[in-house]
Amino acid sequence: MLFLDREVAWCAGRTIRELIAVAGGLGIVVAEFVRPGAPDWGNLAVYVVATVLLATRFFAARAAAVGACIGAIVQQWPYLRLGDVDPLTLAVLPVVGIVLLASGDLVERFERAPSRIAWLPNPWASFGAAQTRALRWSAYAAGALAGLLDHAAQTTAHAFAMHHHAVPLWPRVAEVAFVLALLLVCLGRAVGVLLVWVTAAAVLVIAGPLAWHAESALRASDLVTLPIGWLPAAHYLLPIALLAAAAAAITTPSVARLLRRTLLG
Repeated sequence: MLFLDREVAWCAGRTIRELIAVAGGLGIVVAEFVRPGAPDWGNLAVYVVATVLLATRFFAARAAAVGACIGAIVQQWPYLRLGDVDPLTLAVLPVVGIVLLASGDLVERFERAPSRIAWLPNPWASFGAAQTRALRWSAYAAGALAGLLDHAAQTTAHAFAMHHHAVPLWPRVAEVAFVLALLLVCLGRAVGVLLVWVTAAAVLVIAGPLAWHAESALRASDLVTLPIGWLPAAHYLLPIALLAAAAAAITTPSVARLLRRTLLG
């Protein structure tokens, strides 16, 4: 599909692939506004930011947009377990987005290109392929977990309040930590990878036992063993725990190298 990488002269050198990606992002934003019911403001913010970053050729925009697509798939995981899935949201749009953005040409135009912001140089351009890959996967893990935790927190907040229980803070705290880590990773800061690892490990420690009880309860159709506020989100807990384990595993090699360099000077 090399024709997608042809530059369009009247669009400041943007390629056909870039224009399709930006148009797709705008289409999703518009669809969020026109669909019945109130927009999902969290998802809408992600789509708007990803689209703006792509349009302005921010150096980490391609990775952020792929992360948004992965996050859209991951967020459907709990609904897939319930048999309540919109195939268009689950596969068609996110997978098409990932295929479109998985382009060597875009890597050169984004991650490997000089920054267009004078006061914010592109640190990704000086990294090797392995370092850049580690940053990208750390960003994907942080973005996906932040989105899943946001949905779980929204689902449980009303249930805890209705039963006069204090709403657990850890999903929101972890979500904020992952968003901060994502920002640091996009800016090429190694500490962002460390923050992904630490937060993912903490989420695994907290969500793991809850997921164990939730799965036992779901198999037995008996949810009484779960804290009552978690009942509406029982199907979220295993995906959260597994994704946290994956995020910790993905970032462990990079964190080990970072700590080794720090300790050895």
